[in-house]
Amino acid sequence: MKYFFYFFVLSTYSIFSQNIGSNGVRSDSRINDLFELIKNRVNKYPNTNPKVKGSEYFDKIFKPAEVKYFDKDLDENIFLRYNAYKDEIEFSNNPKTLSSDKILMKNMNISCSIVGEKYIYTNYININGLRKEGYLVVLFIGKKYALYEKRIKLFMEGSEAKTSLERSFDPRFVEKFKYYVSKNNSEKKEIKINKKNLVDFMDLDAKNKKKIIKQNKLKFKKASDIITILNEFDQI
Repeated sequence: MKYFFYFFVLSTYSIFSQNIGSNGVRSDSRINDLFELIKNRVNKYPNTNPKVKGSEYFDKIFKPAEVKYFDKDLDENIFLRYNAYKDEIEFSNNPKTLSSDKILMKNMNISCSIVGEKYIYTNYININGLRKEGYLVVLFIGKKYALYEKRIKLFMEGSEAKTSLERSFDPRFVEKFKYYVSKNNSEKKEIKINKKNLVDFMDLDAKNKKKIIKQNKLKFKKASDIITILNEFDQI
């Protein structure tokens, strides 16, 4: 019985013990359950090719982050960065690292904030009506309306000019942004930033819509315009 007790204590200690990371920071071993190893993944593009222009990241630096699991904060030293090409959030214990073999598990009960920007893994419907899953950045959450941003990096193959009238292009990453809205906690649907689409999305009468748009001098060319009008409508 005595040996069983020692075994139980040692097993419990092993499960809840803390590990020392490469930077000397102590890290609760339970945090590892929220991350996945990606050592065997094969890249779809030659990231060692010096001719590739741009990056798969909007920000290459690992930043201090907060992770929530079932809305419970994990009190750990965590550094994350978003890979917009692979739609993955990479993890490191060391903010100075250049690469990582771990990503945050893609789970709708796990969210994170990277320097104040909240990323959620969720369902959404694209402009063609197809249901997708992926990371969205929360831009606005009101009583009635919500706005999300999808940050994308597309890899474009290079091309050689065939004639003197054509141009050669190096392989490159191209950035793209998409926006999704929801009303009364409904499904998140893609919307193009223009006056007609946003006005049609609102459920106020035309007179009030035009008044708010005119007062705020909105041009519907950027996300901040949408946030302004959603905030105005959310107060009504």
